[in-house]
Amino acid sequence: MRTDGWNLDPDTFPEDTEYPDLYKGKYGPTEEVMEKADSPLDLLFFFMPRSLWSKIAKESNRYYDQHLNERIDRMYRKQREKGKEVTREEVMDKEAKQHKPIKGHETVRVIGLLMARMLYPHSADSRIIGLLHPSALSLLNLHFSHNADANAETDRAWKVRPVVEAMQKTFLAVYDVPPVLTFGEAVISSRSRHNVTRQYLKDKLHKWGTKLFMTCCADTAYCLRLEVYCGTDQYASELGGQSPTKVSADPNSGPAAVLRNLQEVLPPPQKGAFHTVVTDRFYTPVQLALQLLSRNVYAVGTVQPNRRGGEGGRCYMPTRGPARIRQDGSGEVLPAADSNDVVGSDGRPPSRFGRKQKRRLRGGKRVVVPCPSMMRNYQRWMGGVAIHDQLRRQRYSLHMAMVFRKYYKTIFLGLVDMAIVNAYTVYRETQKRNGRPSAGHAEFLRVLQAQMLELSAADFADQMLSPGPPAPGERVRAVPSEHKLTVFPHWQHVSGVRKRPQHQCKACSDGNKRVYFCDRVRPKHYPGNTLTCHQIWHIKWNNGKDRPRPLVSRDIQMRGLGKKRRHTSESEGEGESCKDGEDDDQAAGE
Repeated sequence: MRTDGWNLDPDTFPEDTEYPDLYKGKYGPTEEVMEKADSPLDLLFFFMPRSLWSKIAKESNRYYDQHLNERIDRMYRKQREKGKEVTREEVMDKEAKQHKPIKGHETVRVIGLLMARMLYPHSADSRIIGLLHPSALSLLNLHFSHNADANAETDRAWKVRPVVEAMQKTFLAVYDVPPVLTFGEAVISSRSRHNVTRQYLKDKLHKWGTKLFMTCCADTAYCLRLEVYCGTDQYASELGGQSPTKVSADPNSGPAAVLRNLQEVLPPPQKGAFHTVVTDRFYTPVQLALQLLSRNVYAVGTVQPNRRGGEGGRCYMPTRGPARIRQDGSGEVLPAADSNDVVGSDGRPPSRFGRKQKRRLRGGKRVVVPCPSMMRNYQRWMGGVAIHDQLRRQRYSLHMAMVFRKYYKTIFLGLVDMAIVNAYTVYRETQKRNGRPSAGHAEFLRVLQAQMLELSAADFADQMLSPGPPAPGERVRAVPSEHKLTVFPHWQHVSGVRKRPQHQCKACSDGNKRVYFCDRVRPKHYPGNTLTCHQIWHIKWNNGKDRPRPLVSRDIQMRGLGKKRRHTSESEGEGESCKDGEDDDQAAGE
C-alpha cells in the first residue's frame, strides 16, 4: 500500500492482461489520402468530393426553378407598390437575363468567402473582405435534396440527407479502423423553431441544436462516422396514420445507436482480434457491454446504477475508506464520483486493475496517487469526441459565424466544419508520420481558404466531362453499323509537317461540317477510361444526345460552314497541293 496504493491478493487477481487480444494492426489515414495531404483543398475534396458539390449545385438550380413563379410574383408586387408601370412578363424576362445557373465551383468559393468571417477579427479597423463575390448569391437558393421525393415526408433530416450519406462513406473509406473507439454525442447549434431535428442537451455549451452520434478515434479524434439523431419516436403523420406507440424509429436510442454505428464501422468479427469502445453513462448499460463482448468488443464507460442490470445496491460510493470494487465474469465495476450517482464499468475480463497516476498539486508539486486502470483508460480515451467538438465549434467554427433563415443551411455548414476538422486531423497525422512539423489549425484554414477562392470552372470540368469506366452493358454493346470510322483520304501539311487527319464518322458528318473521332484510348486524361473517343460519343453519350454540358464557358468548338482552312493539303496518291479549302471539303464528302 505504501508503494503503489494497492494491496492485491495474487490468488484472487490473475496476471495483468490489459485488454487481451486487442487489435494491434495498422490504423490511421490510408496511403491514398496521405498522398494528397500537402494540399488542404484536396483533402477536403476527399471527404466532400466534387461530385457532391456538383449535385448540390444541381439541387440548388432545381430549387430555384421550383420557386421561380413565387419569386416573380413577389418581385412584380413590389414593383407595382413602388408605382412602376411594368408587366409580369417584363419582370420574368429581366430575371431570366440576370440569373445564371449555380455551378459546383461557385458553391465551394462561397464557403471560402464565409471562412473570412471565421478566421479574421471583426473590429471596425480590421482588414476583412467587405465585398462578396457575385457567386455568393447562390446562398439564397442553396439546397441539397429534392423536396418532391417520397422520403421527404418521413425523414426529418432529408434536407441534408445526401450530404450526410456522402460523408458517411468518405469518412470511413480513407481511415483504417483503430483498436480503440470513442462514441459520444455532438451538437450543431440551431435555435430555429422550424428545425425538426432540434434537441435540448443541457450538458452542452450550446444547448439547442441538431444532435449527432459520433464515432471517433480515441487517439487522433478523427470522426469515422456521424449520424443525425431524428428523435426516439416518429409522428403519426410520418407513419401513415399509425400510432407512434406501436411503431418506433428507435425505441432505445442510446444502446441501439452504439450497436448500429459500430456495426457500420467495425470489420467483421475475427478470432483473436478485439476492439474497445469508450462511452459515457447515457450509452453504457450492462446489457450493451455483454452484447459488445460477444462481438469481440470491450466496453469502457460509466453507468448509472439505477438502470436495469446495474445492481446499484452492490456498488456504492462510501463516505470514507477504500472503494469496493466488484469483479465477475463480465468485467469490473467501480464507484465513481460524478454530478449523479454513477459507477465505472469495464467490459474486459477481470485483471489487475491497480495503477498509479501522476498529479500536480497546488504550488507545482507532483505526487503519485493510486488510480484504477478503468478510470485512467476512461479519462485518457473519452476525449476523442470532445477534441473533435472543440476544434469544430470552440476554435474556428463556420456555422457559428453565420446565421441563416433556413435551418438546414446552418446544419450544412456544421457538416462542412466536421469535414474540415477531419482534413486537418489527416494532415497532422501525415506530417507526424513523415517526421515533419505540422502547421497550426489557423494556418491550415488560411491555406484552405486561399485555395477555395482560386477555384474555377476548369477545376470541375474534368469531373463533368470524364466518361469514367463504362458500365458492364456498355462493354458488349456495339457501335451502330451506320456510325463507322472512315480514314480521311488526304494528307495535310501543318507547320511544314506532313500529317494525316483524324478519322471521321460519315453518319455524323452532315454536308461540309466535319466531326472527327480518334480510335485511341486516353487513360491518362481520364483515369479508369477504357473506351475510345468514337465509342464514348456513340455508346456512352448516345451519338452525342446525352453529352454532358461542360462547366467552362466554351463548348466543343467546330469550324463554321463554308470557312476555309488555313493550311494546305495534298492528295495521298499524287502529293499535289489543293488550291483552297473547298477542294478539301469536297474530298471529305466523297
